[in-house]
Amino acid sequence: MAFFRLVPNLTIMAPKDFKELEDMLEFAVNLNKPVVIRYPRGGEDKIVFEKYQEIEQGKAEILKQGEDISIIAIGKTVSKAMEIAQDIKKDNIEAEVINVRFLKPLDKNTIKKSIEKTKNVITIEDGTIINGLGTAIKELIIEEQIQNVKLQTYAYPDEYIEHGTVDELEKIYHIDKESIVKGLKECPLIYKEEKFE
Repeated sequence: MAFFRLVPNLTIMAPKDFKELEDMLEFAVNLNKPVVIRYPRGGEDKIVFEKYQEIEQGKAEILKQGEDISIIAIGKTVSKAMEIAQDIKKDNIEAEVINVRFLKPLDKNTIKKSIEKTKNVITIEDGTIINGLGTAIKELIIEEQIQNVKLQTYAYPDEYIEHGTVDELEKIYHIDKESIVKGLKECPLIYKEEKFE
């Protein structure tokens, strides 16, 4: 996705599960424009989604409303974002979870409103840290001059990635659910410490 993001007039999507993949394929056929749909190896994750919003060009999906932190994810990592939101809710942290759906065109309006509300942001993606979702969100924050935002990005580093199962690689590069939750709880940059008392 990071590579194709350079191409002008290209729509780039990634589904959260198989049902959304079907919806995106149908949407792409009817769009009459060049489209890239990226789906990862490893099948679906644990979360079962019961409701689906209709796919609209460049429109993200808010899966959970929250006031404390915006968890912005794309593709298969959306399921992980929902699990993280459930996990940190035990510590009285209400996360807003956004399924970006479109890396390009990015739903700047929806994401901007969420960031301005929470001022705390994490991005999760199963691609490279360079020119992917994290980069797009950083660009949005700068372009829109959103002040006092605390941001943490989770993605694969800019290096050759080892071979292994998805679970093994996520643990090695600290983008598995447990590593992200642990990192958030240890990072006062993201949360006010009293929230966890």
